[in-house]
Amino acid sequence: MKIPDLILEQYRLGELPRAEADRVSRLLSEDPALRARHEALDQSDEEIARAYPAGWLAQRIRARLPAPDAGAPFGWRVPLAVVATLALAVLVVPRWIAPRGGVAPTVSEDRIKGLKPSLAIYRRTSTGSETLADGSVARPGDLLRVAYTGAGKSYGVILSIDGRSGVTVHLPSGGDRAAPLKSGPAILLDQAYELDDAPGWEQFYFVTGETPFAVADIVNAARKTAAGGVRATPAPLPVSRELGQSTFSIQKEVRP
Repeated sequence: MKIPDLILEQYRLGELPRAEADRVSRLLSEDPALRARHEALDQSDEEIARAYPAGWLAQRIRARLPAPDAGAPFGWRVPLAVVATLALAVLVVPRWIAPRGGVAPTVSEDRIKGLKPSLAIYRRTSTGSETLADGSVARPGDLLRVAYTGAGKSYGVILSIDGRSGVTVHLPSGGDRAAPLKSGPAILLDQAYELDDAPGWEQFYFVTGETPFAVADIVNAARKTAAGGVRATPAPLPVSRELGQSTFSIQKEVRP
């Protein structure tokens, strides 16, 4: 099952809940492709550490941090893992030649090295919020906040399919065209989403493109996919090959 890059970063930083961290550890032991991504992130960190002065890095991170509580899920404190991922977004390894005199390099922050469009989902708790891993168990009534990483893509649509094959569009909040995507490692959607009592799996899809595309086409593709049932492994949406798509799954626990 796909583990988003943001979740993998949080695992590396020790910021995931124990159960989710154990799950990622198990998947790392079983999935060679996931281990390769994990090792690539380690290598990228080493390259960044060699290429950038520590003082300049700290200054750039502080400049990109939001004001207190701004942008945090449900208005709470920004998780440490998101701050750390922000550092990775700042530290794209660019093409640059450092002139004499120590002038800081110009960094392109739109294309994040090794990062692909992905989703992250936060769940409200009694003490704040927690980050869910792909495949996590949630319950009806849980309040979720969806975030995306556009990784340089220009336009996107986010929707979900529930266990009753219902389709909900989360992005854009209105209009008939895909939303322009913002740059950044974790862009939170404006509205939280409360899980209903539809049984089984809730599948989230993030469809991205370089040019605007119709929301209705993506919704129709989702309805066709939903007609075949919602399974643990998300079926790809039948969309244009020019569009990319990534998924996030939540298993609904329905108590009798």
